This record gives sequence, structure tokens and C-alpha cells, in this order.
Amino acid sequence: MVDTGVDERVTEAWTRIEDALGRVLPASLGQLSAPAETPEIDAVEAALAVSLPEDFRAGLRVHNGTGWAHSAPGQPSPVPLDQLYGTDQIIEATRMWRDNHHPEPDWDGPRVWAHFVDEEMLRLNGPVRPVVGSPGAVVVGGMNGDVHWLLDLDPAPGGTPGQVVRVDVECASWDVLAPSWTQLLVRYAEDLELFAADPDSSTLTIDQDFGPECEWGTSFDLWGTRPAWLRDVQARNPYR
Repeated sequence: MVDTGVDERVTEAWTRIEDALGRVLPASLGQLSAPAETPEIDAVEAALAVSLPEDFRAGLRVHNGTGWAHSAPGQPSPVPLDQLYGTDQIIEATRMWRDNHHPEPDWDGPRVWAHFVDEEMLRLNGPVRPVVGSPGAVVVGGMNGDVHWLLDLDPAPGGTPGQVVRVDVECASWDVLAPSWTQLLVRYAEDLELFAADPDSSTLTIDQDFGPECEWGTSFDLWGTRPAWLRDVQARNPYR
């Protein structure tokens, strides 16, 4: 059954974001792209052989991504990334992500991941499988080629299909930012509003020339801490 309130909730969240950006980073508003047309969104699903979450589709009908922050002098990014991708870029970025998928049976799996978390070689915040190039992900934004925002369509136990994950490949860091695209937008709106009211209380750090720093949503104090879904897993050292 289609939830007819999806568009309304997503539009409301984006309105809150735009209003808050107008208070804290007005120069970024010009980077918000025009809406995508339905055939453009359908083309993403066809090209990637996925069904996008309805609220993400609704989000594209509000803004088809954002401009690249470094392409327009004086217009910083409105999001904690270089950009949110539009429909064409989602296809390209997701195909590049999938090209990096090289399954390693002796290295992939909960027991090995538990070992890596215990040894602080991997940081997991939430129910996400740390598989670079996972075919169950759609790449929707990026920063510096190392940080990605993904729609996780195949989450770990306890996760929600369509949850939004921030991946820093270089730092071996995976954070579930929100259970859905709508909840991500609401979380971001709330933090922007808090920044406007009391910057020291917000989890955002905003540079007026470049935009919000990409560390938003990360939990660096979780190194060495297993997420709930790995808590009772017997660790295995793959080097032995």
C-alpha cells in the first residue's frame, strides 16, 4: 500500500532545511538543484536494477541532488558532502561502487568483522555490513572520493532496507545516519536549526566558504565497540 503522506513529509523536511540554511548558510541555497522528472527517476531504477525507497524518490522530486560545491565560487555546499548526486550521477557512482566489489570468503563475514572491530581496525555504528562495493547499496552522495552516502537496501540484522549509511573507506568507518531518507532529512533539519539557535550545541561544524563538514553523523568514540548485531558473535582472526 502506497503511503500518500510520503511526499508531504519529505517536502516539509526539505522546507525546514532550506529555511535553516537561509539563516546559517544562505549562499548555499543556489546549489540546490531543480526537481527530477519521474522518467529520470525511473531510469535510475532500470539502470541499477533496484527499487528506490519511495521517500528517496520523493526527495528527488524536490531536489535532483545539489551542485558540486567547488564549481561555483561563493556558493558552498548545502550538505555535509561535496554534493548530493542527481539521477545521472547516482547511476555512475553506484556502478563505480559496484566495480569495487571483490568478495573474499576468508575475510568477509560477521566473525571476521567482529575481530576487526575488537582490534580497532574497523568502526561500525549500527546495523550495516562493511562490504565495499556491496551490490545492495545505491550511492547518493560523496566527498573527496573516499566518503560516500549510501542507501543500504540489504542491511545487517536489525537494520531497515533503505537506511542511509555514511562510509569513509579510507578510515574503515561505517555509520548508519538514519533508518530512512525522510528521517535523515529531518535529522539534518534539526541540527541546522540547532546550529542557528546555539552553534555550540549542534553536531554540525559549518565553514562559510565550503559548507558543513563531512564528519556530521559520525561517532568516533565507538572504536573498539561492537554494534548490537555483532555483540555475541565469536570473533575469528583471518590472519591465522
